[in-house]
Amino acid sequence: MKVDIKEPKSWQRIFEIEVPSQQLNDAIEELYQEYGRKAKIPGFRPGKVPRTVLEARFGKGIEAEAIERLVPESYEKALLENKLAPVNRAVISDMDITGDKILKFKATFEVLPTVILKKYKGLPAVKRLREVTDEDVAREIEFLQNIYAEYNTVDRVSAKGDRVIIDFKPVSGVEDPQKSQGENYTIDLGASQVLPEFNDNLTGVKAGDVKDISVQYKDDYQARELAGKTVIFQVTVKEVKEKKQPELNDDFAKKVSEYQTIGELREKIKSGMIARAEAEAMEGVRIQAVNALIDQNPVELPESLVKEQTEGMVAEAKERHLRQHNHPDKKDCPECGWDQEKMLAQYKPAAEWKIKEDLFLSQVVKAENIQAEPNEIEEALEDWARHNRTDPAEIRKVLQKNPERMDDLKDRLAANKAGQMLAQWAEIKLEKLADKK
Repeated sequence: MKVDIKEPKSWQRIFEIEVPSQQLNDAIEELYQEYGRKAKIPGFRPGKVPRTVLEARFGKGIEAEAIERLVPESYEKALLENKLAPVNRAVISDMDITGDKILKFKATFEVLPTVILKKYKGLPAVKRLREVTDEDVAREIEFLQNIYAEYNTVDRVSAKGDRVIIDFKPVSGVEDPQKSQGENYTIDLGASQVLPEFNDNLTGVKAGDVKDISVQYKDDYQARELAGKTVIFQVTVKEVKEKKQPELNDDFAKKVSEYQTIGELREKIKSGMIARAEAEAMEGVRIQAVNALIDQNPVELPESLVKEQTEGMVAEAKERHLRQHNHPDKKDCPECGWDQEKMLAQYKPAAEWKIKEDLFLSQVVKAENIQAEPNEIEEALEDWARHNRTDPAEIRKVLQKNPERMDDLKDRLAANKAGQMLAQWAEIKLEKLADKK
């Protein structure tokens, strides 16, 4: 078999393949023998059909079937001989059989570009480390207090910080009022997520009050049926509840954690926040290191791979949206207003960055012989099990039956380690950030 290789682009290959006439004739002869054993033709016993009858009835089909077998076999053999791994399905073209029975065809496919990293240690990066203050810890403690706060019904007008229970229904401004009404709805007065019109109009009310509240929704409001509209709601106040936070003492620490004193709780919260700040800062360093690799090692990416990655990211974004908004059938909803082409254009740069990151990190893995350790694999399985709310043993069984999935897990863990090492090897300039409120 003769194979000529063309490289129109760094990520594209074209095989020009010639299959010798003897190989084609052998494949045709093998098929005649198969047909002779299996063919059921009136007047002839199976296995006794004359060759001339087989040629008359099946000749053109047998030759076509021989070609159908030889083309993928020849293509796969050429890949193995040239040690190439395609990232998409080959396009077969220019198929021809010469007068002397030589089969010719072209196979066009895409491959990952060859990458030789110039430098991956000592890359420049700024480590932006957020300092953790006592005020940060106090806000975290206050967050815990709010979670464990009690709300008691009071017989007075509402004030900021109170919880108001309401029924509401639109009386003008929408076509389908039932889609925008609710009962026993909770409003925490002063909370950032509450619309200003509700915050303002529900401060100073008491149980039994009925008010009309006019709301002007922004054009990009997430509920499409309300976006850009002015809607008047009739609101009935059912209860006013006063918030009572628990006292900050040792009993509170025992209630909300495994720690015995409020001092120990504060220290553990602070150490945890410091660890998170360090992890966030080093993740920033890692991303800067990857960006430096991308800048120093320009590569062209296979079009099919970019297309696949982009479409996958768009699909994940849609799924997240539907899940967050509890869409009942988890399918495209009319009010979502997807613009597929716009979303593909929006996510394409991120898709290209992700492919390059994976490509470069795989090179670091090879250069440094990085492998996932058994304890790292076990930790990943435990995390996976927690995320999917299942038993780690069940996940292990699945991976044992699918070794390729286990190999994928090991590759991902090795790539993650390579990214962490890039950050550790980076030439870091420390920049401390002010308190973030």
